[in-house]
Amino acid sequence: MTTGTTWQEANTNGAYQQALERIAQGVSAERHEIGLVLSPETAGDEFGLLEAAHNARLGNMGRQVHVRGIIEFSNYCRQDCLYCGLRRSNAKLRRYRMSPEQIVEAAAFALEFHGFGTIVLQSGEDPGYPADAIAYVVKAIRQLGPAVTLSVGQRPYEDYELWRKAGADRFLLKFETSDPNLFKELNPSTTLDERLQCLMNLRKLGYQIGTGIILGLPGQTRQMIICDLLLLKELDPEMVSVGPFIPHPGTPLGKAGATAKRDPARLIRATLRAVALSRLMVPLAHIPATTALGVIGKGSRDWVEWAGDYILKVLGDKGGSGWRASAGDWSDPRALALVCGANVIMPDVTPKVFRDSYEIYPGKAGSDGEELSGTIKSIRTMVQNLGMSIASGRGDSPKPQFTAKRCPAESRSGITGEGFGAGKEV
Repeated sequence: MTTGTTWQEANTNGAYQQALERIAQGVSAERHEIGLVLSPETAGDEFGLLEAAHNARLGNMGRQVHVRGIIEFSNYCRQDCLYCGLRRSNAKLRRYRMSPEQIVEAAAFALEFHGFGTIVLQSGEDPGYPADAIAYVVKAIRQLGPAVTLSVGQRPYEDYELWRKAGADRFLLKFETSDPNLFKELNPSTTLDERLQCLMNLRKLGYQIGTGIILGLPGQTRQMIICDLLLLKELDPEMVSVGPFIPHPGTPLGKAGATAKRDPARLIRATLRAVALSRLMVPLAHIPATTALGVIGKGSRDWVEWAGDYILKVLGDKGGSGWRASAGDWSDPRALALVCGANVIMPDVTPKVFRDSYEIYPGKAGSDGEELSGTIKSIRTMVQNLGMSIASGRGDSPKPQFTAKRCPAESRSGITGEGFGAGKEV
């Protein structure tokens, strides 16, 4: 393949090129065309999709990468999902809850190392936190400067409303699969309708909402993935997350040998194609290069040569001084995602004493005790080698309703950290 050619020139499949152009231009959301683009038959077709998504990312979101710090403050969960290590039936997991004060301290500590525009507060679906305790944390972190994203699962409307008034800007809640039967099979303690209703409640309250899918779930079909992408387009969220399935050995799917015939290289490429289509179908969304993608990259090196060929094609001489050397020795496919439509990296800034116990899946990046300063340095190097830069500011959605005005943290009497731990046990 000739370096510097465009995806239109490199593509040799006329029907594929036509479908890709229609999707990229927002003209089509037909199932058969999405299915065609999702399953390229040639390297030219595949590279064409990824480069089209990269160009859409540059046109809509720019060349900057938003770095958002995640604090995983509790690994208790009332849900019993078959694939997640935090599931309530996992009796072998050492459970923990950070106090509200510890969460705020962790955010302040992280901000000393990097000016995170957003702090993401993530936990299992833990009823041990009264709504007021989380509201206290949100308000305190907002006063430190960054935006706050919550990722704490399905809660009552009143809780979402309280946190929004306390200053929460965004909420991440993945629907995981759009197929209600597969959803119920894998998430027996809730339903797809309940999950989607929560997203509607969050949208009504003015949150910037994030949602997404898990790719490679047992029982997931190509037609289901097409429907997933169509649902993402319909929801038009402000953030889209596409992560590969990594079973935990302490879960039913892990014990059933779900990893026996897994091909990491194939799953990486499939994930990148879904990321790319998400960018084309939801062009104004922030899209992270997920931690899970980085984890499966450790399990195989079969994708590295392919990655180098794509990077050579899409960047040419536009990359930073280090990209040519690193292209021959990729260690993290999250860098590859950043030139396939993604524009966000979310490092784990949870205190090390808790970090290893937040094990949704094994091998999670950041759980090896690496110091935060080293993590930030490696991300900066990754981004610079791709000819990009780290974004400053909050990283709000570019949609007019979120750029015209922001909801400041509102004072609310009675919002304190008192009463933490007084809620229901799992």
